[in-house]
Amino acid sequence: MESQLLELLDYQDVLAAVASSRDGLLVSMVGLDDGDAEAVAAAGSALTVGSDEPAQAVALNSGELHVVLGKDLMLLALTEPGVPRGDLATLMRDKVEILDSLLAGEG
Repeated sequence: MESQLLELLDYQDVLAAVASSRDGLLVSMVGLDDGDAEAVAAAGSALTVGSDEPAQAVALNSGELHVVLGKDLMLLALTEPGVPRGDLATLMRDKVEILDSLLAGEG
């Protein structure tokens, strides 16, 4: 799973990536320590509660938090401000599908 997350760091201005369960339990992360990754996962879970939006982004003080929902997992990326949301969301959707497959033992 970590290799899939590392590939996200190659994308323009992505600073960190986190995979978690949809309810915010940390599965894997790159670019953050455990405590920060858990906080990001919890924030993503809170952001998506009651939402059917498969991809969301929210502005932070010094960047953006991007969240994409998969079947069982949620993929989050912390970025610099101004990252093209549509392109990143497409990449993140592809990655979360792969991560869901890995979690299910299909990959």
